[in-house]
Amino acid sequence: MLTNIVPHNVKIIVEGVNGETRFSQRYSDFLLSPNQNINMGMYGNSLLDILIAESMVNENLTLNQILTNDTHADATRLIGSIAESLVVKVCNENPEVNRTLAKHARFGLNNHVILDNFVAVATGSLNAKNNYPIHYNPSDTQRDIIWVNKNNNDSQLLCINPKPNNGAGIAAGLQVKASHNGIKYVLPTINDYYFPVLYFDLDNDFDMVEYAVKQTHAKATLLRPGLIHHELKNTLQGYFTIIKRLMNNEITIRHIIEICRYEGLTELSAGISGGGIGNGRGLILPSYLRK
Repeated sequence: MLTNIVPHNVKIIVEGVNGETRFSQRYSDFLLSPNQNINMGMYGNSLLDILIAESMVNENLTLNQILTNDTHADATRLIGSIAESLVVKVCNENPEVNRTLAKHARFGLNNHVILDNFVAVATGSLNAKNNYPIHYNPSDTQRDIIWVNKNNNDSQLLCINPKPNNGAGIAAGLQVKASHNGIKYVLPTINDYYFPVLYFDLDNDFDMVEYAVKQTHAKATLLRPGLIHHELKNTLQGYFTIIKRLMNNEITIRHIIEICRYEGLTELSAGISGGGIGNGRGLILPSYLRK
């Protein structure tokens, strides 16, 4: 039996509003098998933000998804859409991340400050449909993420390489992929994409997939989430665990709200009513869930 390298007094702790310990786990144990209350405490708030903003939750506090008998496959399909929204969320909250991904999307070399004038948008998202309707295109096979000018929604970030020959620039973009088996599900189609692919390797096979891409598709560009933001992949992996447990009826959305003390009440009612406040349907949570 292996002995722990990390001392037992090193722990992951989730605190309450007054600093009291709500959940704790030895760090070494957390690395092997994260406590699910801690996982929800870490990732529940931001996951609910995305699920609600994209109307993936209904008025009964259940997922708006058609499920099969294969919850792993169902969760993987859903996590692909969630990944796009997560990328947009992180870009909008972190200017340096936005510059880095926009740089790759335009085939640039530098994180230029001009990129701060552009906001990331997921082309197939409810956010795009409601706020950037001319750019809403869930059938776009090349760009999952685009960048729209903050001061002119008609204008997109353009590629700078290669140089356009006819004066009409190519709109910059990224593909986002999330998979447990990149060799089977990402590698075969990598050459279909003109733009870089941000690949979330949910089972940690990025190095294997990257090597295979370099051997067989030398012109393709595969981006590692951990080099964009150190928490990006871990966050999506945490989301996947929560989503799969929801689909297996091991937890409920109300349970997540209780664990992470979610306070996005306005966003909650907006998401449930189809993405717009005042559409005639809302959700009033009990007072003990608002603490």
